[in-house]
Amino acid sequence: MRINEQKYATEGEIREYIGECERFFEDQLARAADAVTSCCGGTTVTLSGPSCSGKTTTARKLIGSAAAAGVRSHVVSIDDFYKNRSDAVMKLSKTGELKPDYETVASIDLVAFSDFVHDLCAPGDEKTLFVPVFDFGSGKRSGKREITVRKGDIVIFEGIQAIYPEIVSLLPEGNISIHISVGEALSVGGRVFSPEDIRLMRRLVRDFNYRGAPPEMTFYLWDEVRDNEIHNIEPYMSLCDVTVSSLLPYELGVIKPYLLDVLDRLPDGSIYSELSSAIAGSLRDISEIPLEFVPSGSVFREFLH
Repeated sequence: MRINEQKYATEGEIREYIGECERFFEDQLARAADAVTSCCGGTTVTLSGPSCSGKTTTARKLIGSAAAAGVRSHVVSIDDFYKNRSDAVMKLSKTGELKPDYETVASIDLVAFSDFVHDLCAPGDEKTLFVPVFDFGSGKRSGKREITVRKGDIVIFEGIQAIYPEIVSLLPEGNISIHISVGEALSVGGRVFSPEDIRLMRRLVRDFNYRGAPPEMTFYLWDEVRDNEIHNIEPYMSLCDVTVSSLLPYELGVIKPYLLDVLDRLPDGSIYSELSSAIAGSLRDISEIPLEFVPSGSVFREFLH
């Protein structure tokens, strides 16, 4: 467990503490980048992690590290291989509702993914590939985007599903697997926040800011998100080549005002009111930290404005 008892007092001490946290994360990322760029002749990389772990920013940082090492890289989101909503497998939720299954591997068009990997691994010094583009608003693929992959390039497959055995089995030998998550619990102000607590807080703010999802929707989906993580992600985490923790021990002080604002938007009488009040109460004694203190390139900015 990483301990953060907020013993800083001045602005200078806060900034120094944030800098220490950021350097710790960047050191982890540097080791992951070394594992990727040390491979000669190009390779594929899977970047997996549960909801709100920081995969998008991490993928971008890996591209930057690869470029600095003189290696071209490309990111392919496995989300783009979702089946169209009209073709989605339906499942019975815990509340007895029949709804599309977007969490398990059943949501992925494995034939299309396999065909893409086959084309990627075909002989040739340069190849033009087409990646589907999935539109979440319409619930279907909206087209394709073109990428040109040359010999020696790295292709990063990013997504929650990148750890699923059914996905990994379709990738070429020598694939490097990176897993990112909130790796530790955090003690602040005498309270202990589990990794799942922290990721739910991140998701509440992120979904509201970037996906237009009210807090009631995020709470509604969370049980099934966690159920999928427990059954389809956590059993395979130990098999990954590199693990990275995206926990930034200062983050609760930054997210606090944004999270309280989102929780305030929960309708009166919501079935999630008790949970919302418990989350708000857990932050009561945490000192706020201005977002402006957080570096612009921080992985934590993925969840805020």
